[in-house]
Amino acid sequence: MLNTNPGAVVSSDHADPSLSADLLISSAPTKKKKLAPRLVSADEIKQHNGRNGESFWAVVDGFVVDATEFVADGGHPGGLKKLLSTDAAGTGATGKPFGFSFSRGRNAHFPQTGQRFQEGAKRFLSGVSDSEAVLLPPVEVAFPPYGKIVILGRVEA
Repeated sequence: MLNTNPGAVVSSDHADPSLSADLLISSAPTKKKKLAPRLVSADEIKQHNGRNGESFWAVVDGFVVDATEFVADGGHPGGLKKLLSTDAAGTGATGKPFGFSFSRGRNAHFPQTGQRFQEGAKRFLSGVSDSEAVLLPPVEVAFPPYGKIVILGRVEA
C-alpha cells in the first residue's frame, strides 16, 4: 500500500543548484565498454504513476527513478499525495515537463538529499558491464531512514 500522507512542506530555501544531477551527463566518464542510459518514454513513466497502487516512477533532474519502495509504507515524509501534487500542471518544479529537482526549484530539498542523489547519479553513469549489456544497470540510492529509489535511466527527449 502506498502512503498518501499529505503533510509535507514545499520550500525553496534549501536550493543548491550545484547539486543538480543533470549537470553530470556531459561529464560522464568513459569506461572500457561505454554503456548508454536506458531512455524511458513519457508514456512509460505515466504508466507507473502511483495511482494504480502498484508502482511509482518519477523523474529527478532528467533521471527516471523507481520510487515505489520509497513512497510505500510511509517512506516519503510527505506521502504519495504530496509527490503527485508536485507535477499537477505537468511541468514540474523547474517549468519543464518532468522538471522535478532535489537541488533547485520550489521542491528543493536539504543539500544532503541533493548530494546523495547526485552521488547515485554518478554511480549510475559510471556503470560498467562485463556482459554483452549495452545499457547502464540500475543503481539504488538510499535516503535513510525513509527508504530508497532506483535510478533506471534518462527521460526520453
